[in-house]
Amino acid sequence: IRWSGFVKPQYTQSYRFYTQANDGVKLWVNGVLLINRWSNTSSTKENSGNNIALTAGQKYSIKMEFYDNTSTAVAKLFWSSSSQAKQIIPTARLYSQ
Repeated sequence: IRWSGFVKPQYTQSYRFYTQANDGVKLWVNGVLLINRWSNTSSTKENSGNNIALTAGQKYSIKMEFYDNTSTAVAKLFWSSSSQAKQIIPTARLYSQ
């Protein structure tokens, strides 16, 4: 499956994105591949990518791809910055194309 749209940060800071998935997952923010774990796994794993600098109030493209090989599918997306504890990205910060 592929989800795509835009994310709008609240703070002008460096952000770290995280995924929790039980099989393959890839994440791009502003065209930069931050997470690339495209493999089968028997348990839900957390992944994080390099930090990326984002400006408050500006929309950035975001795309997450995921596949589930067996069992129950799990795909979660989190972020954090120095002013924001790690959290699932709120829907108020996500925009459709």
